[in-house]
Amino acid sequence: MKHELPVENRVIELISTLQGAGFEAYIVGGAIRDLLLGRRPKDYDISTAATPEEVRNVFGRRSARIIGKRFRLVHVRHGGELFEVSTFRRAPSPESAAVGPDGRKHEELPEHMILSDNSFGTAEEDAWRRDFTVNALFYDPVRSELIDHTGQGIDDIRSGVVRAIGNPRLRFEEDPVRMLRALKLVGQYDFSFDAATENALFAMLPLIRHAAPSRLSLELEKILSSSYGDKHLLAFHDYGLLEYFLPEIDTAWGSPVCEYALNLFNERNCRVAEGIYRNSISLAMATLALPFVEQQCGSPVGTLWKNSPDARAAIAGVLDRLFRPQTMMNRMTLSAERVLQLQALFGEPKSRPEQLMESRSYAHSRELLLIRTAVQEGDVAELERLWPPVGARRRGGRNDGRNAEGEGGGGRRPRRRRHRSRRGKEPES
Repeated sequence: MKHELPVENRVIELISTLQGAGFEAYIVGGAIRDLLLGRRPKDYDISTAATPEEVRNVFGRRSARIIGKRFRLVHVRHGGELFEVSTFRRAPSPESAAVGPDGRKHEELPEHMILSDNSFGTAEEDAWRRDFTVNALFYDPVRSELIDHTGQGIDDIRSGVVRAIGNPRLRFEEDPVRMLRALKLVGQYDFSFDAATENALFAMLPLIRHAAPSRLSLELEKILSSSYGDKHLLAFHDYGLLEYFLPEIDTAWGSPVCEYALNLFNERNCRVAEGIYRNSISLAMATLALPFVEQQCGSPVGTLWKNSPDARAAIAGVLDRLFRPQTMMNRMTLSAERVLQLQALFGEPKSRPEQLMESRSYAHSRELLLIRTAVQEGDVAELERLWPPVGARRRGGRNDGRNAEGEGGGGRRPRRRRHRSRRGKEPES
């Protein structure tokens, strides 16, 4: 069907290049969902009839790089941005699905779990092998053509329904990470499940243990860098996934320390969504961990914390426990540790902005200071004056709300939403 969607010119150019080389090509997945909902897509995924090698030949080796084993695709740099370009897939045969990239069978895994997904097919075959109807739409921005092979995707987006394509139990067994992605749709868009998909999710939740650790860690990074991360965790808890994904947070759920952590995380996400600050993963980690570090140290920030071996060990231990069993990159964890260690220095009478601004973690640490002050309904404006963004002093004291790294640091205090249960109950305090 003809449908005009506001797609960026560089995306149209990329698809036009593939089509000009003789290959069918579309925008697929979440970008179409966002555009139909009037939201700006975070990124655009492209799917094409061209094989990975053919995509690389079209754009050249300097601009296109083939990645992945389980699911081979191409990273194409075009117009200053990196795009993922995949080849149309068909549902893999049982024989190929049960054999990993190393050629070995993994008999201890669920019977229908897909370990190799490189069976190329047509656009329609690709749509029917996808997870949910709302993710199975194809859009050709050159011809302004919207294609819904399942016949339910457009209606489900309008109605806010997460519906598995085909047999939902089989879909979750093929790839348990689909359960996590389904709940992200529920949390981020306030969608609801159709009955069959919801029943299947509850029945198959333990299979998440079989998902590759690297894929789950990547999903956690996406949640922490998103401005909807608190909503994702809330949906995970409500449906029972959080006990498998982040058991430490699940165990603490409903306690004052966890409610405080979720409120801090919500404040951080609001500031990211409003463009006040960038979506740093290490800052998100530090924000969630702060109340648990205070609990571990037996005191609030500034009264006991010092840059001592004991304090550093306590902070490192909390970060390790809080995000286990997921494995975060060392540089993110170390950055989060520095952000938390620096919090105590903001309360030291002898601390001067000129000294702390030399720290590589000052920008993130200052943002966490403003986040916790806002949640505690303190004087954020006064702190912004006392602790200016990086570079403000070099500009003669002018504070324009931006630091030298382009990170927002001030601005109007927006109205905030505090953490609440999805069922509408007021959290315990």
